[in-house]
Amino acid sequence: MKQKKNFIIIIVIIAISSVFLIKNNKFIEKNDSYVVSGAESEKSNLENNDIEKNDNNQGDFSKIENIEDVKTVDKTENMTKKISIYISGAVNSPGVVELKSNERLMEGVKLCDGLTDEADTNRINLAMKVKDEGHYIIPKEGEEIALNDSNENIENNNNYGNDSTEGDNKKININGASKEELDSLPGVGEVTAQKIIDYREENKEFKSIDEIKNVKGIGENKFNDLKDYICIQ
Repeated sequence: MKQKKNFIIIIVIIAISSVFLIKNNKFIEKNDSYVVSGAESEKSNLENNDIEKNDNNQGDFSKIENIEDVKTVDKTENMTKKISIYISGAVNSPGVVELKSNERLMEGVKLCDGLTDEADTNRINLAMKVKDEGHYIIPKEGEEIALNDSNENIENNNNYGNDSTEGDNKKININGASKEELDSLPGVGEVTAQKIIDYREENKEFKSIDEIKNVKGIGENKFNDLKDYICIQ
C-alpha cells in the first residue's frame, strides 16, 4: 500500500514538472517544425518590423537615386538628340546635315566641307545655335540675300559691320518693304506687319525709324529689337 502511494506521488511530481517545463520552454517541436512561444513571437515580430522599415528606407533611397538617374538620362538624351538643318550659299558642299541639338552652326559648316573663299564671315555668326529644320544661307561678299521665311534665322542673328551705309543696305526699308519682308523682322508677325503698312499708307511714309513706335503693338522694347534691322529710304 505504501509503495502504491509513493508511486502515485512520483507520477504527480513528473506531471507537474512537465507542465512547468512546457510553459517556460521557448518552443516545442511539433511535426518537424517549431512553434514559437508567445514571448518569442512578440520579439520576432519586433525584429521583422525593424527589417521591414530598413527595407522601406532602402527602397526610398533607391527611388531618390532612380529619380536622379532619370534626370541625368533626360539631360544626356537632350544633348545627344539629332537634328537636321540645311546649309546653302558660300560653302563647299551645300546640303542637309545632321547635328546634335547642342552643336553650333560652325559644326554644320564643317560637315559642308567649310566656307568658300567668297564667304562673307563678317555677316554670319558661326557660334550661333541652330534649330531643327532650319535653313542657313552663308552669304558671299557683296551678295544681297532677301529676308524670308527660309533664311530668317541666320539673317536675324548676323553681326553686321559698323559702316552705316553698308549696314543700311542690309536693313529693311520700312517705307517700301512688303508684308512678307516686314513679317521676317524679329518680333513682327503678319498682324503687326499689316499695321505697319496701314500706318505707312495713311501717313504717306515714315520720317524716321523711331516713328514706327506710333504703330499699335510696337512699344519701346520691341523697337529696341527692331532698330538694328530697319531703315528708311
